[in-house]
Amino acid sequence: MAGFGPTLPRRALLGAAALAAFPVRPASAGGPAVAALDWVSGQNLLALGIPPVAMPELERYARLVVEPAAPPTVRELGLRSEPNLELVDRLKPELVLLASELEPIRERVEQIAPALAFDPNGFGQADLLGHAEQALRALATRLGRLAAFETFVREVELELTDARQRLRGYDGRPLYLATIIDGRRMLVFGRGSLFQAVLDRFGIENAWTGPTTRFGHVTLTVDRLAQRPEARLLCIGDSSLSSIAALLASPVVASLPFIRAGRIAQIPDVLFYGGLPPARRFARLASLALAQSAS
Repeated sequence: MAGFGPTLPRRALLGAAALAAFPVRPASAGGPAVAALDWVSGQNLLALGIPPVAMPELERYARLVVEPAAPPTVRELGLRSEPNLELVDRLKPELVLLASELEPIRERVEQIAPALAFDPNGFGQADLLGHAEQALRALATRLGRLAAFETFVREVELELTDARQRLRGYDGRPLYLATIIDGRRMLVFGRGSLFQAVLDRFGIENAWTGPTTRFGHVTLTVDRLAQRPEARLLCIGDSSLSSIAALLASPVVASLPFIRAGRIAQIPDVLFYGGLPPARRFARLASLALAQSAS
């Protein structure tokens, strides 16, 4: 199998140790009963073929995260910031996965079931895709889904290979990756982002080389994109689609060379964190859009 990285970072090792401390008995048909208190945990469980018994904000997940799709059997847990622990208790899961930002409620969760802070993001790591693979492998091993993990990783690798083949005719221009906030501001993705890790696999230069937050993005006014007049722009998210008219009506934006030349492409929403599932979705959507716009 072609992996994404050979080294298991310290943070992922800690996650693997925590999983080993909380063995989960694989159930027969439906797999182990695991509750996901955040989207990332939920989508990674779904990638392993394990529908979580419950997950928060299912309607927004279907609209913004999209894939893997959550089946109708998954119960709604309310807000991601305040998941319904009473419902989790009634569902009696064998394990509860939660994002690191939910650490303050871990003690309450552990009164219900063993809890694990699952983090496939690897922000600050040199190899985000490698970290994501190793974190998912640790989870799959404990849940008895190693074969499903191997299959999923092969599918992701194939998606990335197909995407790169699709972009063989790309003209080599640097690429801005951005979500439009309004008629003058964009969330621009650069070094340290999941999207950058995929862009590196494409062999395409990111047009934004300036500073970013620990999540790999930064909010900029649109005029800052004038620094690379030869670039292309890839707009990410349905919010970008609804804001694009206001953006293009701005004289500053209209004057940008890549806007005047029509070097702009758009794709639907993709979660900009979460490991291999969103990386796979971004690779497919971005390569299709860029291959079409650059042809």
